[in-house]
Amino acid sequence: MADGDVAGLNLDVYDTREGLWNPDHGSVELPDGWEFLPAGDAFVTRQVKAAGAYWIAWRPRGRNRPHRRKLGLFAPTTAIVRARDDAEKTTARRAKKREANARHRDKVEDAYRLDFTAAVLTWLDFAPEHAVLAEEIANSAADRAVVVGSGRVGRTRLLPLEERAALAGRATIRHQFTDYDDRLADLDPFEAEIDDCEYRSIKHAAHDAVDDFLDAHRPPPDSN
Repeated sequence: MADGDVAGLNLDVYDTREGLWNPDHGSVELPDGWEFLPAGDAFVTRQVKAAGAYWIAWRPRGRNRPHRRKLGLFAPTTAIVRARDDAEKTTARRAKKREANARHRDKVEDAYRLDFTAAVLTWLDFAPEHAVLAEEIANSAADRAVVVGSGRVGRTRLLPLEERAALAGRATIRHQFTDYDDRLADLDPFEAEIDDCEYRSIKHAAHDAVDDFLDAHRPPPDSN
């Protein structure tokens, strides 16, 4: 049996053929009154961890398993029972809270999408006769750029909104109103050195094409 000091520690233990093993303490035995809690219920797991001592159970790496895998927790049975009781008693309340949080996130995201779309429209600054096209570009840019978890420019907070909108607007025009994608598709993947040079040329040409597109749809400089 593990001594009291080890039982009071929060350890990583590996479920091996020889039993439970810890890198610092070697073979350990499960303390009396402890049991296994499988991974899967985040609320119960948090409650058990907050209650005190626990051991995180891992399946070790193997020949066909390059990474260890978390199995769950070993913890006092009383803590696990209490956590499961709390989970059952608070199921409805937690569900309502999740729904409220989801609604709040949706409102925040909807508001951000509107702000982003408006910022793209401001950046485009198209002439009145091209207002419909401007809205199409702005909506398309927002649809792509602000997707949660996409990692795209609309999700970064490192740039001001105006810069994010400009980058997203340029990308939308580049992909939808220039031959950028077609020219990239024609590159030979086996000619790396040539492709690198050609890619820079294509990118530069696309940049100029976007500028030309903007100039063609914005009011003339002397119109103000």
